[in-house]
Amino acid sequence: MDHEYYYNAAKSRYYNACSEISSCENRISTLQDQRQKKVNQINRLETEVKDNQEALDDIVLMLKSEEALNNKVTDISGKTSQASTAFVGMVHSSDVASKSLSDAYGDELTGTKRALSNALTNMRTKKNNLSAKVSGSQSDLRQAKSDLHDIDNSIKSTKSSLGDWRTTKKNASYDMEYHRRKMNEAA
Repeated sequence: MDHEYYYNAAKSRYYNACSEISSCENRISTLQDQRQKKVNQINRLETEVKDNQEALDDIVLMLKSEEALNNKVTDISGKTSQASTAFVGMVHSSDVASKSLSDAYGDELTGTKRALSNALTNMRTKKNNLSAKVSGSQSDLRQAKSDLHDIDNSIKSTKSSLGDWRTTKKNASYDMEYHRRKMNEAA
C-alpha cells in the first residue's frame, strides 16, 4: 500500500473541504443578510397594507353616507323653496320689493351641491387609488414572503452542506494522520 499516495489524497480532500467550508460560511452569512433585509421589507409592507387598508375602510365608510348627504341637500333645496314661497307671501308691501329666497340662495345652494359632488368624486378617486395601492402592496407582500421562504430553504440547505463538508474535513484529517503514521513506521 502506497501510504504517501493516500496521505496526499486525504490532504487534498482536507484542503478542498476547508475551502468548501469557507464558501458555505460566506454563503450563509450572505443569505442571513438577505434574510434580514427581506424581514424588514415584509414588516414595512405589512405596515403599509394595514395603514392603507384602514384609510380605505374610512373612505368607504364616508362614501356610504353619500346618499344621505344628497338627500339632505335636496331637503335644504326644498325647504328653501318653501320658505321662499312663504316669504314672498308675507311681503306684500308696495314700499318693499319682493325678493325670492330661491333666487337669493340658489347660487349658494348650487355651489354647495357642486362642492359636495367634487368632494365625493375626489373620495371615489382616492378610494380607487388606495384600493390599487393595497392590492399592489399585498402582492408585493406575498412575493416577499415567498422570497423569505426560499432564502430560509437556501440557508437550511447550505447549513446541511456545511455539516457534510465538516465531516469530510474531519475524516480526511483522520486519514492523513493514519497514513502519516504508516509512512513514519515504514521509514
